[in-house]
Amino acid sequence: MKKSILAFVFLIGAPVILFAQSAPEVGIFAGISTYSGDMTEHTVTFRQSHPTIGFLIRKNIYKNFGLRLGVDFGKISGADSLNADTSLRLRNLNFRSSLVDVHLLAEYNFFNYAETGFTPYVFLGISVYHFNPYTLDSNGLKVYLPPLSTEGEGLPQYPDRKPYALTQISVPFGVGVKYALSPTVNLGFEFRINKTFTDYLDDVSTTYVDKNVLLAARGPSAVYYSFRTNELPGHSKDSYPADGAQRGSPTHKDWYYFTGVTLTFNLNGGGNGLFGKSIRQLRCPPLKK
Repeated sequence: MKKSILAFVFLIGAPVILFAQSAPEVGIFAGISTYSGDMTEHTVTFRQSHPTIGFLIRKNIYKNFGLRLGVDFGKISGADSLNADTSLRLRNLNFRSSLVDVHLLAEYNFFNYAETGFTPYVFLGISVYHFNPYTLDSNGLKVYLPPLSTEGEGLPQYPDRKPYALTQISVPFGVGVKYALSPTVNLGFEFRINKTFTDYLDDVSTTYVDKNVLLAARGPSAVYYSFRTNELPGHSKDSYPADGAQRGSPTHKDWYYFTGVTLTFNLNGGGNGLFGKSIRQLRCPPLKK
């Protein structure tokens, strides 16, 4: 938690100093967010994607290098029922979560954008994000999963399983391409990957815990939402798994992704806000008679 707070202060403080010199470029991001974890079969999948909206500010710092500060509001989800793997479908778990991501990115443009009005780019940075996984009960009401300790998080019988923080740090990186529609308007497309340091975006990571221990500590709801195979036709009498039976894959951390377009506006009165030059200044000189 302390690391997340320090990262958030850095995200807010650094751009204030850097952008104070001159007007930056501001705009919006619109696209989709998705996740990869214990409820997905593939590393990258767009099957369970959700709309995302965000806001950004960026500015050139040195030559082809720039900084960008942004915040995105999205959603992630996963469901075993959507997978082809029969073992995943039999587990029958699912989750949803809102996602807020505040990030600071260092961008590198391959071309001189002020001269070409077009460039592919790559970026790398740091994010502070917030999530809170939940599922739905039979009435469609939200049931938040962290308080249930579905894998024994926070229970004294499992001292190695600490409650997972809902605000954490991730490492965003990716690629994009952008084009100057006019001296003041820029359009871009990008794919951003966020590497997390948790395996609990989906509330699934390691093994089942002792049913009686979980029942005594967190109640019948915790038992019910930690093992949902009984909801499937023909499995209503399946026994709760033994303590230590595999529930997730602890060797693989979860990831989340953003894919979409950026639309930005230069605030320096017609110049290219990212590189401090006006595209209009780059017109060819008139021919001499």
